[in-house]
Amino acid sequence: MSELEKLTAIVASPNKAFDAIRQRPTWVLPLALFFALNLLTQFVLYRVIATDANFDQIARAKIEWDARAAGLHPTQSGTETQIAALRQQRNYWYAEPLIGVPLSLLPMAVFFYILLRLVQAGTTFRMVFSVLCWSFVIYRGIGGVFIIAALLIHGAANFFPAPPEAWSPTSMAQLVSRSAASPNVYSAISKLDLFLVWWLAVLAIGFSRTSRSLSLKRSTALVATTEIAYLVFNAAGWLP
Repeated sequence: MSELEKLTAIVASPNKAFDAIRQRPTWVLPLALFFALNLLTQFVLYRVIATDANFDQIARAKIEWDARAAGLHPTQSGTETQIAALRQQRNYWYAEPLIGVPLSLLPMAVFFYILLRLVQAGTTFRMVFSVLCWSFVIYRGIGGVFIIAALLIHGAANFFPAPPEAWSPTSMAQLVSRSAASPNVYSAISKLDLFLVWWLAVLAIGFSRTSRSLSLKRSTALVATTEIAYLVFNAAGWLP
């Protein structure tokens, strides 16, 4: 099965896709797609949504939201310092995906590899990393396209900078007002998304099909338990 055929099969027939990945674990194409969509998202955010005219307003909204989530009360000077840092970040918008993508994928791959070793699933780190990259075609690939489209459709007037998951048109955050919950709880709610559920299902299939001793039932329980724990920690404010 070619790489492009795997890309189609991940959506239409994940069992077949992961059977092929088990024979030859690869990751270059989905990772390149992940990079490209992240770059496009950053371009839309920093060059289309956040303009010179509205940047300070958007930056203040983000700083205030982050401070509420952390239980802090930023000073005027501290806020100005953070705005300057965010403006610098905007100037180098293209660098964030180059750092953020590896920093998000590698720790996750290490975590799941250790977890799968503990349950004696029978897999390798390369295989786990490959499964993560290909399964992200659903969450960060197709889901990312929907986020970009939603940002462009809604425009700057209706944009709120945090949390990023709430930008998705299929996020549960679309049904809840930001003022109805604490920032941490709202952040957890925003992660409840149609594409998240789809990704978790594909991820469970991937781990099961590429491991020697992991049934789909055990894989699903493992992935679901991990995600539930993550959401609970997020809502409690125990995550950075």
